[in-house]
Amino acid sequence: MATYKKWTNEEIEYIRNNHTNEPDKYLAAKLSKITGSNITTSMIRRQRRKLKLVKPRGRPLKDHGDINLSNPEQQEAVTNL
Repeated sequence: MATYKKWTNEEIEYIRNNHTNEPDKYLAAKLSKITGSNITTSMIRRQRRKLKLVKPRGRPLKDHGDINLSNPEQQEAVTNL
């Protein structure tokens, strides 16, 4: 019979606070280091689904530094990338 992990409130809060910014692979590695137990990416994914946390779709946007999109010239430069 399989044994399931009992998630602590701190672990759940860490997933809630970081699921949009970090990939599941990074969350699993970080929580494994913090707790000392082996946490896999599938465990993180399962917990996110249970908590109804949705990751943004697609690739993250590129960081173009200090571009001010309210400036029409810089906005045109970004659209031409």
